Amino acid sequence: MRNPVLERVRERVTHKPVSLGPVPPLPFDAPRGSAEAVERLWAAWAELGIQAVRCLNELEAFQELVARLRERKVQNVLVDSRTARAYPGLIEALEGAQLRVIGSVLPQEESARYAELRRWATAEAGVTDVVAAFADSGTLWVAGGAGGMRCASLLPTLHVALVRRTQVYPCMANWLAEARASGELQKWVEESSSIIAITGPSRTTDIEKTLVLGVHGPREVIAILIEEAQ
Repeated sequence: MRNPVLERVRERVTHKPVSLGPVPPLPFDAPRGSAEAVERLWAAWAELGIQAVRCLNELEAFQELVARLRERKVQNVLVDSRTARAYPGLIEALEGAQLRVIGSVLPQEESARYAELRRWATAEAGVTDVVAAFADSGTLWVAGGAGGMRCASLLPTLHVALVRRTQVYPCMANWLAEARASGELQKWVEESSSIIAITGPSRTTDIEKTLVLGVHGPREVIAILIEEAQ
């Protein structure tokens, strides 16, 4: 006896594929790092509640970062090794300001692993680099994987993202196309165990539509845009 549900499934999967129309236009198209892209990104960040600041170079960015952390009386900062490699001098700038930098590889042994996680949980702020920032949505694209610590952008109540102007893309589709054409996409996928799309501070609402910040991530997000190309 034939199962009517399976018969309908067979009919569906044996149909000829539907011809696809032309590729739709990008939601926002502008050169990477252009004034138009940066302006659109700035407007998106303002709408999302991401606090944004522009700095001319890395040194100025580190000084701005330290000032923001001191304003909030931060003592412990979570920084992964990938961010430290991307921004030489970052750790020295933080430690020079008498801030305690936390960040290491988690041990394999369970008790030691949980002890290290408890130490990470003492950080009031996390600092990360980004893979890209998308101007159309304001999204910050942060990668996990070798040297990338997901906790740095998720665990502390404050997340500070360091963004170079050359990492500002008009939209995700533009980044994917460029990364695929250059061969960087496959390398990035192989080296990254996860991706975190951050579009503003953590927000959640209950059934009564009461907005609460910081339940599933940072209550506050700061993006420091560095104008000078690396």
